[in-house]
Parts: sequence; C-alpha cells; structure tokens
Amino acid sequence: MSAAVLARQDAVVCLVVGSAEHGVVEVALAQHRALADGGGRVHLVRLDERPAADALLQAVREAPAGPVLVHVTDKLFGRGPEEAADVLEALAGERRLVVALHDLPQASDGAVNQPRRAAAYLRTARAAEVVVVASRHEERLLRACWDAAGAAVQDADALDVVVVPLPVPELAGGPAEPPTEPSAPLHAVAVLGYLYPGKGHDAVVEALDVLPPGVGLVAWGRPSPGHEDLVDALQEQAGALGRTARVSGWVAVQDLPGLLRSAVVPVAPHAHLSASGSINAWVAAGRRPLVPRSDYAAELLERTPGCVTVYDDLREALARAWADPASTWAPPGSVPGPTVEQTAALVRDVLAALPSRPREQVGA
Repeated sequence: MSAAVLARQDAVVCLVVGSAEHGVVEVALAQHRALADGGGRVHLVRLDERPAADALLQAVREAPAGPVLVHVTDKLFGRGPEEAADVLEALAGERRLVVALHDLPQASDGAVNQPRRAAAYLRTARAAEVVVVASRHEERLLRACWDAAGAAVQDADALDVVVVPLPVPELAGGPAEPPTEPSAPLHAVAVLGYLYPGKGHDAVVEALDVLPPGVGLVAWGRPSPGHEDLVDALQEQAGALGRTARVSGWVAVQDLPGLLRSAVVPVAPHAHLSASGSINAWVAAGRRPLVPRSDYAAELLERTPGCVTVYDDLREALARAWADPASTWAPPGSVPGPTVEQTAALVRDVLAALPSRPREQVGA
C-alpha cells in the first residue's frame, strides 16, 4: 500500500512502552522510524516506564485521532498479565488497536503462569481489530490461548491475525563476509541476550565438556529483572565442571558488531522460541548460530536458507562447529532479511486495510 493511501487516513499513533533496552521496544521504535520515513501521518507516543491505565489513556488522548499500533508483551504493561490486559482493554475502549503480540504464552511458562498469560493475551487479542505476530508458530500459540482459557474455538477462528516476521537489524558495517581465515581457531562459546530461566545458558555450560580444556561460555547480556541470581548460579555451575562462564552485562550498540563477529561459536540455545531478536542479531552479523530444532527454526530456514544450523544434540553440534569454524559463518552471498523497511511495509498494509468502522469484539 502506498504512502499516499495511508496519508489519506487518520494519523497512525505508534504507542511504545518500556525501556529502550528491551528487545520488544527496540523493534517497536525501529518500526515507527521506518513507518515515519515511508510517509503518511505517523505520531509517536513514548512512555519509558510501565504505565497505569489512566496515565496511558491520557498520553494517547493527547495524540492525533487515528488507530493505535502497539507492541505488547505482558510484562511491559502490568505487574501481572491480568493488569496488562486491563490496561490494553481500557485503551481499546477509546482507540482502534492494531496489537503486535510478543512472547506468546506456551507450556514452558509453567502450569500456573501459562493459563494466566493465555487468558490475558486472549483478552488483548479480542480488544484489537488486528493482531500481528512474528511467526506462524506464534500464530498457533495465540490460537492455543483459546484452549488454555477454555474459550470457544470459533472465537479463535474469527480472529484477524497477520504474520510479520521480526526484522533483521542493520549492524554497523552491514552484513559481514566470513573472515579472511574463516578456519581460524575459536576461543569460546557465546550466547547473546538476557539471562532468564529456560534461555539455555546452563545447557551450554553442561555441553562444554566436548571442547578443549579452558574453553568457556561468554554470555553477552544481563539478567532479566528478578533473575539476578542466575549470574552466580551459572558461574558456580561452570566452576563445578572445571569451566568458566562470564556474563558481560549490558552490551552497548556500538560494541555489538565486533562481539558478534569475533572468534566464538554462536549459540541460541532457547528450546521454546517463537521469535528471536538475538538470532536475528547473529544473522545480521553474518554468523550462522546453532539453534535447537523447532517449528520456528524451520520457518527461519524456509525464509533464509542456511541462516542457522539446527541441532538435535548440542554436544555434537558444538564439537562440529569447533572443528569447522567456517561453518559458523553464513554461506557466501546470503542476504539476511527481512529488513526493517520490509516489515514496516507489511504493517503499513495492515494499517491501510483497516475498515472504516471498528469490527465487533470477537466473542462479545
């Protein structure tokens, strides 16, 4: 859809909530910039802190008339999933919503949190006119929320869901070719992103025994809020196995390309991914990270063949990568994607196709 068509509509209000260091917020801000650069009336409402419903509504009321595009993970909008759903339902009472959902509920959330999060995501989806997710796997997880919450299947069938993949960021220096000596020895195994339960850092430490003595884990990132204890736990685990685990803390944007392109084995070990900004960062750097077999990994390979190395056994995968460092680089000539501009164009089409009147609430 052209910028001219979008320009004839009301303004698009991009509501972005949370710290700029949060992955969902990074995607939302990049998408806003791409939408604004593409033309049309695009207005940003930016709230750094988790808002109460009243504060959020007041900020949006001061924005121009038009639909609201908001990227959502429940932790950004509430102290619990129920509060997050309350805030977003209140917003839907005043503005038409296009909601981009992230971190979809799944079994790995646990027997207590999965149904709570599923009910909250169901409420949020019902409040939106269109729901955007980042993978077909996430679409399946969203529809599973209806089962987890005991809602009617026909409600899920009526939901308007559009898949818009996470963009591959443009790192400084652009996509990298393999180094002059791609078979140069490696010195560590690296995982990028926040530390939180289930991310897989501990699984990597356990698998280091297949590599030469002295090879350790470097974790580029910091613990998610409330999980600061994972740093000590990871280092203690590594020490007990005669290995090391170094946690860098927050990585500045300007330092990221050099780290990602250094002589390490790139691993994204999270077994329950439905979309991954950290994998996209590796890909943007010209690397070919090791990822566990999953529906999401299959989608990545379908979209960009050869962008990741899928494994069933982490030890075997680490040993193969260590023996063949060149395999940790993307095939020559591969083009990572989609770009931020390409994903923004898909969102622009969603916004331009909104009906002139809000649809009825699903299941209402």
